[in-house]
Amino acid sequence: MNSKTVVVEGIGAVEYRKSTRAKCLRISVHNEKGVVVSVPKRLSFDEAEIFVQSRLKWIEKSLQKLNAAKHEQTIYNGIDGFSTKFRTMNLIPDNRKNMHLKISEKHFDIYHPQEVDIENEAIQSIIRKFIEHVWKVEAHEYLPARVQHWANICGFKYKSLTVKNTRSFWGKCGGDNSIILSLHLMHLPDHLIDYVILHELCHTVQKNHQKRFWQLLDQYTSGKAKILAKEMKNYSTRVY
Repeated sequence: MNSKTVVVEGIGAVEYRKSTRAKCLRISVHNEKGVVVSVPKRLSFDEAEIFVQSRLKWIEKSLQKLNAAKHEQTIYNGIDGFSTKFRTMNLIPDNRKNMHLKISEKHFDIYHPQEVDIENEAIQSIIRKFIEHVWKVEAHEYLPARVQHWANICGFKYKSLTVKNTRSFWGKCGGDNSIILSLHLMHLPDHLIDYVILHELCHTVQKNHQKRFWQLLDQYTSGKAKILAKEMKNYSTRVY
């Protein structure tokens, strides 16, 4: 048996999954999947259940944060309007049963079944995924040129650039100077996008966050490196 689901009082369904990649027991809490426990092949499900019991308070707190964030999510109904960095969203009633997305130069049109309540959570979830896809398109349109722009101005050299749908970090620079940027940078203000890019480019020279790194980053942010780092805390990678 590779998976097992157990209902835990106060938590709900917890899914245990055997994993060849897992080196240790790991609990993750998701919007759609709920509570999932990755279990190394060498451990039993009984051992995993004991581990979950020891982490109940953390799981409860994580679920509360997840529910609070869900309630804060924007409802997209076409009344207030919404735009990404380069395009305006249009919500269009359609005779077809399935939702679909059409992207043009200045707009992206989301077609939805006209008989369905657009504020329904299932519909809203698809709209957010479409918005995320548009951000991905725009990230590939914008970020590579922007990274090269700052690299040329500041004299930095990097190996490669990859844009990913990462939620745990805005940017990362590897030991070989390969840079990864989150597509969610596309819902940040321009000056913070540039801050993250410069942050990672500075890591091609200074790999840690010690004094020399911040001094270098200050050179290219008009002495505002720590101020911009603090401003970044006002933003998250979730789809609003």
